[in-house]
Amino acid sequence: MPPIAVDYDPQADFTSLQTYYLLDPLATGPVSPLEIKRATQALEGLLRMRYQPAQSADSADFLVRLQLNSVEKVAVYDDSFALYGGYHYWGFGWRAPLEVRPYRENYLVLDVLSPQSSPLWRASTPSAAARHADPAQSQQQLREELALMLNRFPPY
Repeated sequence: MPPIAVDYDPQADFTSLQTYYLLDPLATGPVSPLEIKRATQALEGLLRMRYQPAQSADSADFLVRLQLNSVEKVAVYDDSFALYGGYHYWGFGWRAPLEVRPYRENYLVLDVLSPQSSPLWRASTPSAAARHADPAQSQQQLREELALMLNRFPPY
C-alpha cells in the first residue's frame, strides 16, 4: 500500500458536507491528457458514491481539485564489484561502469476546498498508474489510489 500524506484544518466542520463541485484538474510535468481524463473519471465515480454533485461551485458545500504531478528523474547505480591488483608501481584494475536509468515519478494530490476556496483537507500519494501499459489497468490503479485517499476523508 502506498503511503498517503494527509493534512487538514482542525477548525473546519466536515459534518455538513453533502454536495461537491469538481474543479478542473491541474497537471505539472509530462502528464498526458488521457491520464488526466482517467484520473478525473475515477475521482468523479468515487465522489458520487458518497456525495451529491452540485451544479456550480457556488451551490456546492465543498470544492474538489485533483492534481497530477510528474517529475522526470535519473537513477545512478554503482556496481561495487571491482578487481585491483599489482606489484609496487605496476598494477591492473577493473571496475564495472555506472548504470544510469531515467524514470518518471508521479504523485496524486487531492485538495478539498471551502466554497470560498480556502483549504480544508489535502491528501497526496505516489502513483503507479503510469507503469501500466494497458489503459484499463491504469484506470483501475488510479481508482484504487484515489479510493485509499478518500477513505481518509473526512478526518475523524
